Amino acid sequence: MQSYRQKPERSNSFMKNMVVKQWYASAIRSNNWAYNEIAKLHPKSLLDVGCGDGSHLFPFLQEKPRHFCGIEGHPQLAISAQSLGIEVKSVDLNSLWPYSDCEFDAVHSVQVIEHIHNTRLFLAETYRVLKPGGHMIITSENLTSLLNLGALLLGYAPFSLQRVCGWYVGNPLGLHHSEVDDGGVPLDHPAFPGITGHIRVLSVTQAVDLLAQTGFINCQVSSIGLMPLPEIMSKPLEHWIRRRGHWLHMKAQKPF
Repeated sequence: MQSYRQKPERSNSFMKNMVVKQWYASAIRSNNWAYNEIAKLHPKSLLDVGCGDGSHLFPFLQEKPRHFCGIEGHPQLAISAQSLGIEVKSVDLNSLWPYSDCEFDAVHSVQVIEHIHNTRLFLAETYRVLKPGGHMIITSENLTSLLNLGALLLGYAPFSLQRVCGWYVGNPLGLHHSEVDDGGVPLDHPAFPGITGHIRVLSVTQAVDLLAQTGFINCQVSSIGLMPLPEIMSKPLEHWIRRRGHWLHMKAQKPF
């Protein structure tokens, strides 16, 4: 007779076969959406919150912004980004950002806001550092995606919330269940909670409300990646089913 601990391995294998291709394809498509949206703005001053090693956004920019800043908590990634000419600072994103009011034409952040305890402050700081008329482009994961709702129906943690401080727990169907990934950052490092887990995952309607209450205008929030549906089915349906994709897209503007 199989033990309970053996069953998730088979389920995990099934999940990989069924979802992993769509997961990566839709994740890349989501990231590219953000990069293209920023590139279309042609910002002269840009803040990339969670810039990584700096290499992801560069290919999409026709020219490097004159004032290009980044925030990155991972020490090695920050060094790599600095080598590309980005002015990188490592700060706790749950606190005030070390930038002046109305300093940037655009703020860009891919898959970061879900790691932050103080979501309201994150958005308030985004608003503060933008120039009047400036734009923010943020991506995250969607709490009410088909994939997360399916996990909840089975009594498991949502896929978007299974990573707890580097441990993947609570969902035996997860692609990384029982794995450990602390990002190489010590547990007592100030950046640790902002790197190794998801703290708050928003829904489409929740993101709209938060952006509006922060003061943004022209708020557009949607989602893509209707997993476990394959990409060939997901893409045509996303226009009609805007609240059930796995990847959350947020676009808004600071009033003039």
